Amino acid sequence: MDARPAVAASREWASPVTFGTGTGAKARRIIDLIKEAEGRGKQKERFVVMTGHPIPRARRLAAAVMGTGIIFAVAPVVAGGSPPPASDSAARVPSGFAANSITWISPTVGWILGSARNGTKAKTDIVGTVDGGKTWRLVASIKAAIPQVGTGGSGVTELRFATAKVGYAFGPGLYRTMNGGTTFSAMPLPGGGKQVLALAANAKQVYMVVSPCTFASGICSHKPLGLWRRSLVSKGAWTHVPVSLPINDAADLSLHGTSVYVVDAQRNVTGKLDKLYASTDGVRFASRPVPCDRFPDIALLQAVATSRTGVDLLCDGNPGFGKAVKFAYRSSDTGKKYVSAGTMGDSWGIEAGMTVSPTGNMAVASWSIGSFMWINVGRKTAWSMVIGLGDGGRGWNDPTYVSAKVAWVVYSPVDLFNGLGKVYRTTNSGESWHPVTL
Repeated sequence: MDARPAVAASREWASPVTFGTGTGAKARRIIDLIKEAEGRGKQKERFVVMTGHPIPRARRLAAAVMGTGIIFAVAPVVAGGSPPPASDSAARVPSGFAANSITWISPTVGWILGSARNGTKAKTDIVGTVDGGKTWRLVASIKAAIPQVGTGGSGVTELRFATAKVGYAFGPGLYRTMNGGTTFSAMPLPGGGKQVLALAANAKQVYMVVSPCTFASGICSHKPLGLWRRSLVSKGAWTHVPVSLPINDAADLSLHGTSVYVVDAQRNVTGKLDKLYASTDGVRFASRPVPCDRFPDIALLQAVATSRTGVDLLCDGNPGFGKAVKFAYRSSDTGKKYVSAGTMGDSWGIEAGMTVSPTGNMAVASWSIGSFMWINVGRKTAWSMVIGLGDGGRGWNDPTYVSAKVAWVVYSPVDLFNGLGKVYRTTNSGESWHPVTL
């Protein structure tokens, strides 16, 4: 049986510690390291032994298997994070890695889904960080491609982690990891669904919107979309949520604690009113008014849950040559009433996505004949364009605030034409953005 490497995550530890087959000496060394870690309470570190046991159980396991030949992998975990990847060459970010989706569970712990240009097209790679993006390592590979927009096919384009252990790769397919990304398993879609349009998860529940139409087939049916939920770690069946979601080729989900918001934009599809549902307990959903619908040809693109009762909306529509009308709203009562968060006017960019910081700063990434970034700082109504690229519309994906001033975004995701798959970060509330080396 091969030895497995184990790496200490603490900055104070200068080198990795590797254990092979368990001998008495090695097991005792594990116990010594556990005792050492126990003295570092301020670091909030805990040890992971084999499948991730905290220190008390780690000590019992180590003592029990002295000389039995059991293999251990021991590594402290930074609070809230998952064990860092091994430091060998196999864990390095693949050469030519290009990003498509990014997800974070804290300001320091995040993952990126993408693919290596010199690798197989039938494989998708996931890289991760536990130090806020200072370093990245290969975490896993999924035997699924990243399908190109408009070309059909199967695979995954998006990634969302709910905890350090549980995450989902999806759109159009669905894959789940229960071990921090080490392995992903394909999951069948409920209700005879053909693709996942949206997915969001927290530490307790996961929600997704499923379409009866296959990827890149447009609106192929009069059958409605389906909203489904299940316990994050449950092995049971998905539960259908009885809300009306007319057929569409896009949808949106957002969570904050037990509050859930579901968007099915209809204004730009059928001309009818958009659908927005809210739940404060994650189970019972109620319809909410959509302020975007007061204007002709303006649709609700996105709802962003900002607190237990807070939700912000992004409206977009009436497109022209490379431009569309875009404006935002804020609500403090789960979408029952709104106040304006200002307008970007008839501005550059038609497709768009929004992120909101814990302090209310907004950023909208939009694209059409170019790629543009708009920001609203200080919970005011004034918007300014901080990025304007004449790049032919390479686009963005997953703009995500992780703190009051730090946000991330994927520029030119690889599922778009000739995608570059670059990652950008801001540390000053969107005033400036810089590429990140992975």
